[in-house]
Amino acid sequence: MSRKRCHRRVIVPLPPRGLRPKLDKGQLFDLSMAHNQNVDAVAKGDANETTLWHLVESAYTWSRAAELLHFGELEMTQQLHMLEGVLARYHRTRRIGFSGPELELARDGVVVMDQIAAQCDRPTALAAVAWSEARIERILAEQRQGLPA
Repeated sequence: MSRKRCHRRVIVPLPPRGLRPKLDKGQLFDLSMAHNQNVDAVAKGDANETTLWHLVESAYTWSRAAELLHFGELEMTQQLHMLEGVLARYHRTRRIGFSGPELELARDGVVVMDQIAAQCDRPTALAAVAWSEARIERILAEQRQGLPA
């Protein structure tokens, strides 16, 4: 006689959103520095493809966090549209850079991403990072196969 197996996922209960631990000051500082360095590298023309993808990944991460927190969604949608244009231009011309309005929007986006990070709790941030990494992997896999992103 065989035993039945339970295929349930383990669900770890979390406290209510307001009682979850937030990102600490050191993490917020590191995130802000990374966001600013990536935008500055693209603005100065010092960025490579990896830097561009880091910028896109951070925008996807905080866009997802904004959706989960219901805070800053419109601004992050604008960031994603702007970065899609930068990526499309990079694939066409192999040059990484911002136009004037794009740079202004990117700098505003850094402020919004920092505000979202300050409001975000650690479990939500980790979930947003996992979602973002999976999204970037899927986009890169589609590009390798020659499919539109």
